[in-house]
Amino acid sequence: RHLLSTHGTIFRLTCPYTSQQNGRAERILCTLNESVRALLFHAHMPPRFWPDALATATLLLNLRPCKP
Repeated sequence: RHLLSTHGTIFRLTCPYTSQQNGRAERILCTLNESVRALLFHAHMPPRFWPDALATATLLLNLRPCKP
């Protein structure tokens, strides 16, 4: 902990498998789910194409510009 604090890192423990404690991860998951639903809805595709739509939504999310 001392090493982390000397480099300006705050060490915090969270419960495993609880993305609710990580607001950024929770927002990204919501964005991905909404994107997948929109892709499937607008393409009139059945839910069995969810994995392909998820891969596309993830690619689009990673390609969009972001703030540094």
